[in-house]
Amino acid sequence: MYLLDRVSKVFDGRTIAVNELDLKVRRGEKLAMIGQSGAGKTTLFRMLNLTIPPTSGTLLFDRLDIGRLAGRRLREVRRRIGTVYQQHNLVPRLQVVHNVLSGKLGAWPLWRAVRSLIRPAEAELAYEALSQVGIPEKLYDRTETLSGGQQQRVAIARTLVQNPEVILADEPVSSVDPALAAGIVKLLIELSETYRKTLIMNLHSVDLALAHFPRVIGLRDGKISFDLPAAEVTDDHLATLYAGSEAETAEEVPSRAEPHPVRSCQPHLTS
Repeated sequence: MYLLDRVSKVFDGRTIAVNELDLKVRRGEKLAMIGQSGAGKTTLFRMLNLTIPPTSGTLLFDRLDIGRLAGRRLREVRRRIGTVYQQHNLVPRLQVVHNVLSGKLGAWPLWRAVRSLIRPAEAELAYEALSQVGIPEKLYDRTETLSGGQQQRVAIARTLVQNPEVILADEPVSSVDPALAAGIVKLLIELSETYRKTLIMNLHSVDLALAHFPRVIGLRDGKISFDLPAAEVTDDHLATLYAGSEAETAEEVPSRAEPHPVRSCQPHLTS
């Protein structure tokens, strides 16, 4: 599905966010990426969802060289990749049905998208997606009235409507109450299994990554520190990954038995 060969991303000609990274992700895999803030995880995701190109190296998606794609062909490939963000990127004043159906915007002509704002074009599709994430009764609620956990489920439903081959989840539980985080991670894994999607997730929480994913990648300074089955990740691996972080200074380097100590600065939300 993905093949990265010595991929680097440099900003402003001097800030190296990703440094000659090699990575292979097979179709249908489920893997988690962990690492301290600034490790390059989000930049890597932005390259994986084709938002930004690598500065150097080769990035293949389904054997297509992304560096050779442009215009309509690039947009077609982007539609095959869905992203669930930390900040849900929903329009608060719109009804839930419209936010869910925005997952179809890449496939709809402009006239149909505009008409759907007046009368939802495929409300039954939105209802089905919301049923998959457990909140079908919210179909015509205003999105801003939903809790943080419910809004994240709306964002996941939007991705289901898009029907991508790959789901990239960039720290999807950082703005959700910790009590709900495991449920959302499990939901994404179950959906990816049901619909046979490749799932790649960035997580702050070490325990969530190790508990729910068969493959875990540790990213540090834009490079892969380790790429292992979850059962083979040791406390030594984690100590090396987070060495020099605020966690180490506070003698709180995460272990297999406890979550990453770095927390979101956003207020906790409940569903």
